[in-house]
Amino acid sequence: MYKTKAHHPLSTPSPEVAAAVETAMWGLFVAIGDAWRLPDQSVVETYHLRFDAFLENRIAIDPLNGKYYEAATDLIADLAAQKDLAAAYELIFFGDNPDGLEYVPALLGGIEQHVVNELINFRLACGSFQAWGAVNFRTYFGGANLAGERVPYRTAKGLK
Repeated sequence: MYKTKAHHPLSTPSPEVAAAVETAMWGLFVAIGDAWRLPDQSVVETYHLRFDAFLENRIAIDPLNGKYYEAATDLIADLAAQKDLAAAYELIFFGDNPDGLEYVPALLGGIEQHVVNELINFRLACGSFQAWGAVNFRTYFGGANLAGERVPYRTAKGLK
């Protein structure tokens, strides 16, 4: 039988995201644009509804994602309490820890893989590829990467 939505058998039919978790994950999502200087940062608020649906869908696909979101929320709060939110994001995004923040490396690694990387991918899919001038942003790439042809995505040479 065809299902219109992926759903993990152990997940509730309509998973709900706690308000504190949604707020922390939204803050992390917005901070992605600041950290990478994404040119669509001025319209990031228009992604909010899609973002909420994204979190719910990720939990429906795998309930463990909800636990990662909760762990990320706790880690962000703990790191921000040690220094500030900017230092927390710097550590989470880039591994930079000049302030000597205390954290569990294995937990940070799991959060980077299951939360941060997923949010970065989603952020690019929402509009950052288009903002960078991608040829076909809705499907991420504009074709094959062929020798002698224009690359279908933004190259490292275009970064500043």
